[in-house]
Amino acid sequence: MISVQEVYNRCGSCRHFEPMFTDRMSRTMGECKGKPTHPTVGAQEFGCPNYHLDRSKLVPGTPLPDDADVSPAQRERERRMSLVAQGHARDAALARRPTTARRSHDDDDAIPLKTNYIPLSLGDGETEGTMDRHTLKSILAEVLDEALNVSDVPMATRFRGGKVIVQPGNAELAAKEIDIDVLFRKVVAIRDKLRVLEQKINGSENLDAAEKVQIQQYITACYGTMTTFNFLFRDRDDGFAGQG
Repeated sequence: MISVQEVYNRCGSCRHFEPMFTDRMSRTMGECKGKPTHPTVGAQEFGCPNYHLDRSKLVPGTPLPDDADVSPAQRERERRMSLVAQGHARDAALARRPTTARRSHDDDDAIPLKTNYIPLSLGDGETEGTMDRHTLKSILAEVLDEALNVSDVPMATRFRGGKVIVQPGNAELAAKEIDIDVLFRKVVAIRDKLRVLEQKINGSENLDAAEKVQIQQYITACYGTMTTFNFLFRDRDDGFAGQG
């Protein structure tokens, strides 16, 4: 029986390597049991992503990394899972981040004000009527939201704090969980961007009427596809509206 000893990360020190013969250059050749095709490889060749250390085949005194018993493929898989977990943690932190809530009219009424009405100037020192303070604040908030593309859309109460679980068809694989607050925030972002795109197209001077109609049909189709997520919105008017 042929015995072989190699340093770390060589085929000869891998558990998948089975020595078969020695060639005329005194190199040990063997079969790789870790690959479906079972190719013939040399013991001195560098290990592949499926390399698994067999300590009984290791040259004594060979320096080893701390995770020597883990294959490069497993090491990369763990690294990616760590990155995914970090991304989920960031999304969850963003979802939990407190937002600046607009004060209700009752809150404003609790603050002493000199006047509840603001004069509207027409220029040259002339004034024309007055506007209620609450009305002015509401108009300004809408203008700012439109300019900054910011939406303060409430989610359906029963789904707050929930999770979306995606279960693979293979029961041995782990399911993926997504905070429903994160999903809702992304859905609202898609809705807002579609509305901005729609406005840009309608106001474009470089597109003729036929081109605008054609592109608008694609946007309407996108709205129709996204109606699946309308159950997440507390107010029906905030959701997506398709062709109908």
